[in-house]
Amino acid sequence: MKTVTLSSNTSWYLYNFRASTIRALLGRGFRVVCLSPEDEYSAKLVEIGCEWIALPMDNKGSNVAHDAGLVMRLAMHYRALKPVAAFHFTIKNNVYGTWAATLSGIPAVNNVSGLGTAFIHKGLVSAMVRLLYRLSQPLAHRVFCQNEEDFQLLSATRLVPPERLGVLPGSGVDLQRFRPGLRRASPRVFRFLYAGRMLADKGLHELLEAVLAINTDGVRCELWLCGFAGVENVSAISRELLEAWSTRPGVRWLGPSDRIEEVYSQADCVVLPSYREGMPRSLLEAGAMGLPVVATNVPGCRNIVADGHNGLLCEAKSAESLRNALEAMLALSPEERSRMGAAGRRQVEQAYDEQLVVKAALDVLDGLRGRGT
Repeated sequence: MKTVTLSSNTSWYLYNFRASTIRALLGRGFRVVCLSPEDEYSAKLVEIGCEWIALPMDNKGSNVAHDAGLVMRLAMHYRALKPVAAFHFTIKNNVYGTWAATLSGIPAVNNVSGLGTAFIHKGLVSAMVRLLYRLSQPLAHRVFCQNEEDFQLLSATRLVPPERLGVLPGSGVDLQRFRPGLRRASPRVFRFLYAGRMLADKGLHELLEAVLAINTDGVRCELWLCGFAGVENVSAISRELLEAWSTRPGVRWLGPSDRIEEVYSQADCVVLPSYREGMPRSLLEAGAMGLPVVATNVPGCRNIVADGHNGLLCEAKSAESLRNALEAMLALSPEERSRMGAAGRRQVEQAYDEQLVVKAALDVLDGLRGRGT
């Protein structure tokens, strides 16, 4: 039985974003081994049917010398497991996993899910990440981006050779799990939903300011925040601050949910005021649910949202622009919002079915087999 490995900086990511790929690989008869730090989702990966190996790593640190140990740990696992391909997700796994795979004679297949905080902010960290990409990604067998703008950036800056780049529709969406028929109608106050990690770089400070301004003279809308707090990210918003936000009129932090489709079913509009994205899962899931969206006019978001068609766009890092977009969404008739949601569903059906992402992984493996790997 041939082995395939998947590596990320959290087990949560692999379980929530790559479970369908794991199942498809298992269905093809591969032995699938996931390598990631231990969290509450590690056991869930095993329940799917794959194997899991703990991969200690410092998600927040930027000490390259310290991270050299990650290369050695991954190389040790790759030499023992002898996978036909090593799939990597998230920045550190993409970089250090590629070096480990190269040292072990294993083809590395990387997924750049947005260029992340290090590419948003200028300075030493950004320069270091670009250097690490430049020194590692040319060694990869294949590198997938999640939007055309990231493709062009990586290609134009020569961070990745163009012939090794590909574009995927994010991590795809399960169209059966997320569908308009799940939505509930009730005569309540209009509800905006943000679903994702609780990060400042997702525009959450601006979102709170915009919603509080709308609710100055009474609660005209609710804001639900669904996702993890305290994640290992330099822009993470603390649990304490989120709990303080929940005391404000109309604001509620739900925490994370394994049944996110049930949360979407209770929303009227999904909002993502992020500073930059790859291919944002929440906007794709919103489209699959038939929900209109409000998002920032940045890479990733504008690849999904056509202003006035399936949602509304606003300026990034501007609470005023965001407030105007939220007000505009509130002012639309139910029929107009319904038309936006229907347009979103059609778009996801046509271009973002998760089976497209699964097929890309299987095609890579078929190509390697054709080369005799």
